[in-house]
Amino acid sequence: MKKINNEVSRVLVISTIGAFLFAVIGIFLGIISNSDMVLLDGLYAILSLMIASLSLFTSIIIKKPNRETFPFGKYIFQPLTIVFNSSIMFLLCILSLVSSVYSIIQGGRDIDADIGLFYGIFSTVGCGIICILLYRKRNRSELIYAELIQWLLDTIVSFGLVLGFVVVHILKYTNYEWFVPYIDPIMVLLAGSILISMPIRLFFNNIKEIFSMSASGDVQYEIFNIVKQLNTKYLITDEDLRISKMGQVIYIDLQNIVNSKSKIKTIQEADVYRNELIQEINDALKKYDKWMNISFTEDYYTRQIN
Repeated sequence: MKKINNEVSRVLVISTIGAFLFAVIGIFLGIISNSDMVLLDGLYAILSLMIASLSLFTSIIIKKPNRETFPFGKYIFQPLTIVFNSSIMFLLCILSLVSSVYSIIQGGRDIDADIGLFYGIFSTVGCGIICILLYRKRNRSELIYAELIQWLLDTIVSFGLVLGFVVVHILKYTNYEWFVPYIDPIMVLLAGSILISMPIRLFFNNIKEIFSMSASGDVQYEIFNIVKQLNTKYLITDEDLRISKMGQVIYIDLQNIVNSKSKIKTIQEADVYRNELIQEINDALKKYDKWMNISFTEDYYTRQIN
């Protein structure tokens, strides 16, 4: 797991450097080209820089043990980081939508399409390269996956920016030249509409983890099947299984209901069962840390202790 954490940190460093470069270039070219779309992409890159830096800091914090203050680890920092990041991203999308509508009402704006087209091509290629890198490492951490989604959307928006400025060049030589000033705010409007879905989804997925709600359906299904198959082997007919997830860690509480026919009779046999279950879950869910509690009883006990 330490090796994976180091790899996560290295990938996030690359994402941070990439975000910094796009932020500087995007804002500079956005100002001189008078394009809100290019400027939005630069501002989005600044946000990406903040997110990547915070994600990198979080990945480092999680690695440092502190059993006295955080007896169950510091995994809550991961969903907290993503919730904060997604909230800022949502705000930026709202501001871009409001700005684009206002610009359309005011009659659009004149832009330097040559600079915009150059930046669009540069951004599409650069973001695409970073996406490929993150895609290869997406299963290492949900922080990397969140970064991947962010860069993927930025790649799509950058490609749309290229198409938009190509349309500007074409319209200049037609009877629809009057429509050219509206192209830039319309692109901002479309980009904001596309980007806004991602922070909303990330926010709600991670707020669930902060409140220790159930893990995703895929994770629950995988663990449930493993437990059922193993319990069939050991003639355990019933169990109480509870699964929650917080950031990089899955919490599993399993209470097996045994009877006289079950193959769990001694502590040694219970240890064999536990080790076999841990091995199968680790093989199936390699990218997560796990906290597991397993007990064996003849009666259910699921009441809250008062």
